[in-house]
Amino acid sequence: MFKKITSNRSPDTTVWTAFYREFGKYIDGGIVRSKRFLEARPRTVFFAMVVSILVSVGCFLFLPKETPQKDNVQLSVQQPLMDGMGGIVTTVSALKELLEIRTILDSLMEKENLDSSDSLLMERAIDRMQILEKRLAETNKPQNSP
Repeated sequence: MFKKITSNRSPDTTVWTAFYREFGKYIDGGIVRSKRFLEARPRTVFFAMVVSILVSVGCFLFLPKETPQKDNVQLSVQQPLMDGMGGIVTTVSALKELLEIRTILDSLMEKENLDSSDSLLMERAIDRMQILEKRLAETNKPQNSP
């Protein structure tokens, strides 16, 4: 299972040499043909390059660009601004209530003995904390604009 794999490949053989060994005659023929074409028609090649550059510049300057729809942008920017202050006030009030509940729970935990009213108060406080934490988690979720 952990047997070392040995290879009979010579160390100077690479992917390129194997590729060139297989397709070398086609590569050499293509190089020779392209050199002959470029030497026979240098002006045509030069004008083709200049025309392609001019077409590229023309497309860049004169073709219409896609413009983003302003309605979607305005809605996505205005929605957080509209909900921002209300959300901040709600979050702050929930956090304040959580801190108050925590102080109540801390004072109950310091007592040596708890009676039935303390146990009921602790249960209600824990339930209220869970409700507030769920509400905070829902308001802090990232909202996707339409």
